[in-house]
Amino acid sequence: MRPVTVGQRRTAPDSRLSLRERTRTFAERKSTFCVCDFAQRQNRNHQVIFLAFLACLLVGCFCLLGPATAAAEEPAQPTANKATPSADFFREQVQPILTQHCNACHGPESDLKGGLYLGSRQGLLTGGETGPAVDLQKPDSSLLLEAINYRTYEMPPKKKLSDAQIAVLTQWVKQDLPYPADAESPRPQPAEPNHQTEVTEQAKQYWAFQPPSRPAVPQVENAAWPSSPLDHFILARLEQAGIPPAAPADKRSLIRRATYDLTGLPPTQAEVQAFLADDSPEAFATVIDRLLDSPHYGERWGRHWLDLVRYAETNSYERDGDKPHAWRFRDYVIQSFNDDKPYTQFLKEQLAGDEMEPKTPESIVATGYYRLGIWDDEPVSQKQAFYDDLDDIVLTTSQVFLGLTVNCARCHDHKIDPIPQADYYRFLAFFRGVKRYGERSHPSVLDASVGPIAVNAEQEQAAEQAKRLNGELQGVQRKIGDVERKLHELLTPPEKEDFRAVEVRLDLARKYIGKGLSRQLVDDYAAALKRRQEIEANRPAAIAQALVVKEGGSTPPETFILVRGNAEVEGAKAEPGFPSILSPPEPHITPPASGRSSGRRTALADWIASEQNPLTARVMANRIWQHHFGRGIVRSSNNFGHIGDRPTHPQLLDWLATELVAGDWKLKSLHKKIMLSSTYRMGVHGSAVGLERDPANNLFGRFDSRRLTAEELRDSMLSANGSLNLKMGGPSIYPLIPAEVLAGQSRPGSGWGNSSPEERARRAVYIFIKRSLVEPIMADFDFADVDSTCPVRFVTTQPTQALALLNSEFAHRQAEVFARDLEESAGDDPSRQIALCLQRVTQRKPEPHEVARGVKYLESLQQDGLSPQEALRHFCLLAYNLNEFLYLD
Repeated sequence: MRPVTVGQRRTAPDSRLSLRERTRTFAERKSTFCVCDFAQRQNRNHQVIFLAFLACLLVGCFCLLGPATAAAEEPAQPTANKATPSADFFREQVQPILTQHCNACHGPESDLKGGLYLGSRQGLLTGGETGPAVDLQKPDSSLLLEAINYRTYEMPPKKKLSDAQIAVLTQWVKQDLPYPADAESPRPQPAEPNHQTEVTEQAKQYWAFQPPSRPAVPQVENAAWPSSPLDHFILARLEQAGIPPAAPADKRSLIRRATYDLTGLPPTQAEVQAFLADDSPEAFATVIDRLLDSPHYGERWGRHWLDLVRYAETNSYERDGDKPHAWRFRDYVIQSFNDDKPYTQFLKEQLAGDEMEPKTPESIVATGYYRLGIWDDEPVSQKQAFYDDLDDIVLTTSQVFLGLTVNCARCHDHKIDPIPQADYYRFLAFFRGVKRYGERSHPSVLDASVGPIAVNAEQEQAAEQAKRLNGELQGVQRKIGDVERKLHELLTPPEKEDFRAVEVRLDLARKYIGKGLSRQLVDDYAAALKRRQEIEANRPAAIAQALVVKEGGSTPPETFILVRGNAEVEGAKAEPGFPSILSPPEPHITPPASGRSSGRRTALADWIASEQNPLTARVMANRIWQHHFGRGIVRSSNNFGHIGDRPTHPQLLDWLATELVAGDWKLKSLHKKIMLSSTYRMGVHGSAVGLERDPANNLFGRFDSRRLTAEELRDSMLSANGSLNLKMGGPSIYPLIPAEVLAGQSRPGSGWGNSSPEERARRAVYIFIKRSLVEPIMADFDFADVDSTCPVRFVTTQPTQALALLNSEFAHRQAEVFARDLEESAGDDPSRQIALCLQRVTQRKPEPHEVARGVKYLESLQQDGLSPQEALRHFCLLAYNLNEFLYLD
């Protein structure tokens, strides 16, 4: 269990607190008792106070025995104020503690962290985001006492109160919370927002809020250069700036660029030679068609989409538990791209596939979109956590599909874009019926977020197989349950908390070998767990399960505007509606006949997919351009609003958007139009005037060179050494990770499997994505931040990248495989070994002087005492570090 820092509840692991997307701390977002300790309590003569208080009690015993006894027997009256002795006790002992340790965050002059107000008795009884701070019926279980004793919470956060101070507050609570009326102060009212957004006709004239229209193709002076209408838009801007376009790329660079762009893999030597030998005008078009037909196209472009929808297979936070069957969503995305599924159908399936008719296994799996985000299984407030989860859905849906930061209006009107707070909650209302991912336990996750993917016909076809597998599964479950019941009786209270995460149970069982569990029993338990996983992973479609969305019925709960985003403070009612700045129609909502959901998500999906929506086609066309050229026409590809970047070529963007719509929203035809253009086929060496006038290449006067992505780098290393396994789909794989890295988890090594060598050599897109444990080579080379939507990956240059390629276990292991393969393929001839090695990493025939230099390097290593095999391994490691291997063009 990761240690809990003073003043905060157990929160996410360190991976949740990186610089990316983490500008708000856990305490700022969720703490109920964020008490500030600004000064130590003044010294008091406790003995005098105690004697005075004792005297008061004695007087009470002799003079007020009857009334006091009667009052003690009556039920607590929450609104009653106390008699003078209790008032003195409050003023002399309780109030100084509240003033010096609590009021800075929860007093009359504070902004009421967590919604808790301590300036009145009613404020304590009402409480904050987690409910009442004091329970008069069960005072010992009051949240206030839990917090000051550093049990569930830790308040004050900077330093625990002294035992004497805790005793005073405990006595206060147990005395029925006396609070003199003249000591109370009214609860401060939320400040009125100083910014109010108005959706005016003038605001609607902003370029992104206008429907795209097909622009006229610009006239250009150099009429011979364009080979596509889109080239006219690029060249017109270049000619205005007096910048000539770069010369075309050579054919080897072009096929390497295209192959990586569409498949994420290097071209084979045979593919390169065939393209170089083909002098026909259609040679490059033939290459593009072949690549678009490749199943590896879906793996490459599906990964771009997975970045956007924050795909990961665990929940984050301390336990970082697994998301059951998450890999099915990944496979759905890959297959959708390979099938060239219309983009509108693709988005509808993710937003409302369970409400579509006819439903298909694919449309059901697609709704796993809602379950990919982080999940706090131990929140301070379940209600606030529910709205945090809905906010994640609002953020992802609005930014990914619409390029709008609707989420910025959660607590107040959007500060930049014309999106009122009311629009945020109207948008959220479409998702109000969606069940939360789970409520603490794994069974609750299975109930709320896991379901069958089959339709009735398939269930009938595989009924016999389903019966057999279910019977075996029940037997396996019985074995697992018997061991887990024995184990649970042995666990300490903290371990019982950990036991809720199913992926740590085997580790816990191994700790008790010889301490209540036999080794054979634990081994049988491990085998049963493995068999259960195999059955679950390989079920036929008729009985397969996946992460899915579920609602509570056809009538979702009401939605209210939350004051400052506080789930406990409801304002006006909000009905489902689209962002008003887009001049949308009213949503047409029809609940499905099944009665399981409201139909609201279908209404939202239909509007987003509509040709009348001004943003959907623009946003997706911009993403296609971005991944071909390294940046979008709108660089801020998740934000087309005022705070985002303006398009460098707005007319070109509209032309691409209208092309996408005219092509039935299919992406492959748009890929081909872009890649056959002269703009795409430019080389990386721009003119001197272009470098001077447009150093950032905003006008696309040259093609930007780029480094391989993390996945491309890893897959290319395996491709070069001949070990890459191109098997597609299925449960994710677990590469080898050094023990030192595994030790950095809150539970070292927990939740990381051990795949076979053949499985470990599969493509990077199939690696298990654990939020708190990213494979080192992927993390070093800027893998996506999966806690939230990731429209653009960072591209960093840092020492750990060079160290990873030179010194990591992974790099040395791959270099060793490379050397063995070269010995088998090229024999003992060092010249052939060097030539073949360089050819595989650069996709070209090496020059004689390069081969000679490599041979000389081998000889020098052998003179230093290395064997020929060790020397060749070192050269393979060197080849993996060549810029020509790491960079395109």
